[in-house]
This record gives sequence, C-alpha cells and structure tokens, in this order.
Amino acid sequence: MVLVALVLGGRPLGPACRGGPARAAGGRVAGGAVIRELRREDAAAVAALHLAVNPHQLETPERVWFWASRGLEREQWRQWVAEADEEIVGSAWAGFEWSVPTPGKGRFWVAVSPERRGRGIGGTLYGFVAEYLRRRGAWRARTNVDADPAGERFVAKRGFERRGADRVSAFDVRRAELPELSLPAGFRVEPLGCVRDRVEELFAICAAGELDMPGDEPETAFTLEDWKLDDFGVPDLSDEGSFVVLDDERAVSLALLCVDPGRSLAYNQMTATLPEFRRRGLALAAKLAAVRWAAANGFERILTENDEANAGMLAINRRLGYRPLYDQTKWVLEPLL
Repeated sequence: MVLVALVLGGRPLGPACRGGPARAAGGRVAGGAVIRELRREDAAAVAALHLAVNPHQLETPERVWFWASRGLEREQWRQWVAEADEEIVGSAWAGFEWSVPTPGKGRFWVAVSPERRGRGIGGTLYGFVAEYLRRRGAWRARTNVDADPAGERFVAKRGFERRGADRVSAFDVRRAELPELSLPAGFRVEPLGCVRDRVEELFAICAAGELDMPGDEPETAFTLEDWKLDDFGVPDLSDEGSFVVLDDERAVSLALLCVDPGRSLAYNQMTATLPEFRRRGLALAAKLAAVRWAAANGFERILTENDEANAGMLAINRRLGYRPLYDQTKWVLEPLL
C-alpha cells in the first residue's frame, strides 16, 4: 500500500473548514473505486487499511474517528475514502497546521491498498487533497512517508522535496532489562490518573515541550482548549500507564502513553519537562515508569518517533533500549500550485 502523509505547512494534521463531524458525500470514480467522504461506520476498515500500509503505528477505529471529528476550527480537517465492491481500498485526509501562527500551512496523507495500486486511486485522492487545501488558502503542502519507496516516488513526481526525517523506534518490552526508577530528592512520580485534574500544569509542560520540537516554526498558537482536543484528548491515552513527575505538589515533567491492548502495543504520545527542571533525569524517569508499567501489564512493544535533530530525546530512547525501525521522511511542496 502507499502510505503518504502530506502536510501543507506546520504541525501534524488538521481539518480544513470542518467545524463538526466528517460529512458523507458522493464522489468521483477512480480505478473502479468511488471517492467519498469518511463516515463513522468506515472507521474500522480505515484503521485496518492504515495498519496494512504500515503496521508500525498505533491505529484504532476510535483514533481514526477522533481525528476526523474532534472539531479543531483552525485545523479544518477533511477525510475521504475510496470504496470498491463495498471495501475501503484507499484513504486520505487533509488539514492545516493549527498550532503555528502562520496561516496557510497544510498537511495530508494518502494510503492505497497494494492490490489497487497503479489504477489512479492514489492520484485521484491526492487531487481531492490538493484542491481542498488550495481552496482553503494553503500555499504549502507537507507530508510524511513511512519507509515506502513507492510513496517517495509518488510525492517526488508531484514536485515535493525531502526535508528531514523522524526516527521511528520500538522498544521490545519482553526482552528488556529495566533499571530501577530513580529520582532526585524532593521529586516523586504519579500515574496521570492521580493528577489529571492539574490540567493547566500538564498543559504548561506539553506547551514547553512543543516549543523545543525541531521545525521551521515554533508551535506558539495553540491554547489549553486546543490541547484538550489533542494530546490530552486522544481516546487511548492511559491514565495508568502515563506518568507525571511532581516537585512537591507541582507537575514538572511527564510521559504520556497511549495503548492498544488488543495488539499488546503502546505508543509514546508525548514526553516533556519544564525548562527550569531539565537535565535532572526527570523525563527519563517518567518514561521509564511508563515502560515499567507496560512490562507489568502484558504489553510487548512501545513505539515512538522523534525528529532526527532531537538529540536529547533520541539519547533517552537509546538509554532505555529503544531501537530504530526506519526513518519517516518529510516532504514539502512550496508553493502549492
């Protein structure tokens, strides 16, 4: 399958001009498939398609519908599927970078099942994406490609240029020899569920972490309410497997873990520390607490991805025992014609 995530602009995906649940609509025919908008009942088939394209991700029907329906206004998310013989054979979404101040930055992703490649379905889905983003004012497009030479050829043929990569890594919980959890004096670690009501403190940690993420523009435009619909709102965020480090009674560092028990799989959603508390091993301790919880609760693997320029987090991952799987390459089209 082709798994192409194209992002026009800044941060990970977001809808364009949606403001509500994805709408069902009739569409055009390509390669024997009808292109139409995503419906709630498509979520399971779309999640299965995405995992067939790339098994190295946490993807569930609930997560598919969460992104499509969360309703972040600046994201303007839209999503389509390609359906043939009552089967979902392609998927695409498009949106805008909502967490950066510069408008007009879009992103998207296209996937087509392997047996349906070469019939124009991916190109038609991309046409929907590009037209939608242009009409909404996008001047740039960005996407990611997950270890897929055909996907890289697909975007390069359309004028996209490679600009960096994220390192996708996995931790084999079954074979891990985990160190004991250690914290400096005065600090303690608690499960997210015990401190979930400290929303503003938790948001401050994540906001500080986003500012330090490598990228072409700092993510300074997102608010507490946005965050509640992003990292803090994902349906598979674990209250028991995510951990927060406290200095006395103040939350200062965290490691958020999302889980798919059916696949014995977990995913590091976010790890961050307030700037004034860094270089004390707090992020390492929070992430280690999450890993130890996963090991104790029957999970087999934890996935994560980090920008290849994020030396600090890559070092933490190596120290814990994460091993690289592949580089998720980033591709940009500017201007979007």
